[in-house]
Amino acid sequence: MSGRSRGRKSSRAKNRGKGRAKARVRPAPDDAPRDPDPSQEYLGVSWGGKEGREGSTEGSMDTLENVQLKLENMNAQADRAYLRLSRKFGQLRLQHLERRNHLIQNIPGFWGQAFQNHPQLASFLNSQEKEVLSYLNSLEVEELGLARLGYKIKFYFNRNPYFQNKVLIKEYGCGPSGQVVSRSTPIQWLPGHDLPSLSQGNPENNRSFFGWFSNHSSIESDKIVEIINEELWPNPLQFYLLSEGARVEKGKEKEGRQGPGKQPMETTQPGTCTEVERMVLGPHVSIT
Repeated sequence: MSGRSRGRKSSRAKNRGKGRAKARVRPAPDDAPRDPDPSQEYLGVSWGGKEGREGSTEGSMDTLENVQLKLENMNAQADRAYLRLSRKFGQLRLQHLERRNHLIQNIPGFWGQAFQNHPQLASFLNSQEKEVLSYLNSLEVEELGLARLGYKIKFYFNRNPYFQNKVLIKEYGCGPSGQVVSRSTPIQWLPGHDLPSLSQGNPENNRSFFGWFSNHSSIESDKIVEIINEELWPNPLQFYLLSEGARVEKGKEKEGRQGPGKQPMETTQPGTCTEVERMVLGPHVSIT
């Protein structure tokens, strides 16, 4: 047999095989079972209808509970770490506060002047209260609890002609129902020096320091305690130095009036410590 005849027979055999293969492919009837769609399984819809969906929901709930448990454990670890850091830096901070307090006590009238120089606190002080605060030799703000649930403000006074107390304390905290409450030390006024009684009927008493100290009704809008905690207590030096700056300016004006033939006054130059700054911050500190 020639090669040409064998080629024609092989070609006809291949064609008959393709025809038989095509004939065997039949479309599936509409009611025939179909394979599940992988995309539906990925979206959480299992093949099998309602029972499959219920099983998927239970699996998601189990996974969600595990994730929530891990999150709560992580939060607990963060809380413990925060408390450790708070204790550590609280002790370090206390050392600096004690040193600052010791240095301030060597400066007569420091706290009273700082109160008077504060732009907002000054509006709460009448002339008699300014005189009383000149006997204030120390101030302390104590945070109640590591979570700062409240504050205790302590005013230490030298012996004075107005009251017998050496320490006056006003405290803020949370009441049983979560509301803010306050209480303060009863002031033992000396005869004839009870400032709130002497100023009764005076509108100025509504914005007075000792009126604030004994008042516990307007706690939510308490501006004085906010100023003391957030401004005066963290850095009282900046407010005390406002009067120092005024004296320096007056010295410069007087120096200008002395004329060329007179010895100029010695004034503090920018970039150096004033004497007060050296006393409070230490001789090795240079303020720029």
